[in-house]
Amino acid sequence: MEQIDIPQERRYCSKLGFSVLAIMLWSILWQFGLYWLDGWILPFRIPETLYYLLLLVGHYAVSLPIVFCLWRKTPPMPFCRERAGAKRMGRWFVIGCALMWLGSLIGTNINDMVYTLTGRDPVGMVDESFSQMSMTAIVLGACIIGPLCEELVFRGLLAGRLARYGQKPGAFISALLFGLYHANLEQFFYAFALGLLLSYAYYRTGLLRTSVLLHMLFNIIGSVVPMLLPDTIAAQSALGLFWMAMLVIGMILLVRGKKQQVWLHGPCAPSLKAVLQNAGMFLLIVACFVQTVFNYL
Repeated sequence: MEQIDIPQERRYCSKLGFSVLAIMLWSILWQFGLYWLDGWILPFRIPETLYYLLLLVGHYAVSLPIVFCLWRKTPPMPFCRERAGAKRMGRWFVIGCALMWLGSLIGTNINDMVYTLTGRDPVGMVDESFSQMSMTAIVLGACIIGPLCEELVFRGLLAGRLARYGQKPGAFISALLFGLYHANLEQFFYAFALGLLLSYAYYRTGLLRTSVLLHMLFNIIGSVVPMLLPDTIAAQSALGLFWMAMLVIGMILLVRGKKQQVWLHGPCAPSLKAVLQNAGMFLLIVACFVQTVFNYL
């Protein structure tokens, strides 16, 4: 492992930070533009499902190609090429469900505490958002388009290129930014935990489609399945038992498999100074915090 040129690595990481910041800022501009078009320009209102899909597609359709064009000459680090068989994918899925449940529990309680401290009734931002969407919009947006685009950004772009400092630091920073990018406390903790798992799956198989598939499954089990179940005590009890089983089995698998985890070192020594102490990453983190604060106002 070679010593690194801190100023040079800061420029490299700053470019990464600015790339994700550009995606974030474009999404805000696109959101305002679509809102303005729907409310002031068009003589009719855009159907709700189409509006949400346009919002999500427009979020990434312009920014992602530009960002990846900028990075085409700097590919991600080469990874292991281990086979992602059904047994391994099932194991990662169960562990992910456990992490998602724990992270959601922590995030929901902290989210409610923030609302209580500010004298307001607690609001579940995710549930409130999904309640306003059709099932078609949730399936296409939250379970297909969203996971695909988010994996391109946070695993394909960030985790893949931050692995030059080692896979553990690369997974941690990309997962942290993934959590912050959601811009609310309710999702931060489970997004961070799943970000670590998805990065590990990407590193072990060397295939982005592995993390994309897992991400889709997590979103389906977390958003679509509860909405499809009938609103009965039996159905809700069965769902609760499912999550408890996933929690217990997932934690056992995680603890027992800890010694078998393989995290490769990168060619450069890990350096928080290089990765975080630069303009791009700093502004990206500030932007995430600002958006989070606005979401609670």
